[in-house]
Amino acid sequence: MASSFTIKLPKEDQASTGEFFRSHGFQMTEAEHAFWLALGPAVRVTFYRSGKLLIQGKEADVWRGLLAEITASAKPFQQALSRHPKPAPRHWAGSDEAGKGDYFGPLVVAGVALERSQLELLLEIGVDDSKTISDERILQMDRPLRHICRSDVLMIGPAKYNELYQRIGNLNTLLAWAHAKVIETLLVESNGAVEWVLIDRFAPERTMQRALSRIDGLPQVDQWPKAESDPAVGAASILARAAFLRGMKALSKRYGLGLPLGAGEKTLTAGHEFVQRHGRQQLHHVAKIHFSNTNKLGL
Repeated sequence: MASSFTIKLPKEDQASTGEFFRSHGFQMTEAEHAFWLALGPAVRVTFYRSGKLLIQGKEADVWRGLLAEITASAKPFQQALSRHPKPAPRHWAGSDEAGKGDYFGPLVVAGVALERSQLELLLEIGVDDSKTISDERILQMDRPLRHICRSDVLMIGPAKYNELYQRIGNLNTLLAWAHAKVIETLLVESNGAVEWVLIDRFAPERTMQRALSRIDGLPQVDQWPKAESDPAVGAASILARAAFLRGMKALSKRYGLGLPLGAGEKTLTAGHEFVQRHGRQQLHHVAKIHFSNTNKLGL
């Protein structure tokens, strides 16, 4: 199965990295906005002038591993782990969400409590650069991840979501409540072992801080943009996405209509068909009513 990895490297590494691939028989050529493009069997590597190295192809994971032997930046999770508090926590938790931008389906928040000794197991499953993993692969990774790591998944179905949104009136506040609920569960179940919590930042930090303020014994909490580069948050991202996809499948089966992902034109087509079949009163069971899509449906 083809895969891809994006690694941020110092620009001064472009010559030594290029020599590494050249010495392994890669064909070196030019590419737009790049220092070079290296072509090898079942893999292509592009070092962009921005400092991003993109490895693509069926053998991408192999060459990423080999490259890690000459530059620490290529090691899985290296950049995220280097940003951890000092001393590095042995046990930490991360949370992420799925479905917040999709008109149909649930909102899901997932959290994972991870021990540093479990990193190799996560790599074997493929928890790395989780945003590039296909939905098919995510569904395959869900069960092994839940077996390895302590986790909690909160799925808020559309009907409950609409009820909560009407009461709270703000998506970020609702998300913060859901993240806090998942994190609290992980802290209780880990019996105080979690030393640090990392959240994929989705709003101003004070929004999440207010939601967490009610939790007793809260360890240090940080919020990073694109925090899925961290293994705990990356694993949580996968669990959240898997639960969201299962929820979408269940709703599609229940109402006999393929509900599309996202919030684009396909959702309007599906929305019209849903209302024709089941009536406008049933829409809140499958859709997030406050989205502008509802107005576009003429409802």
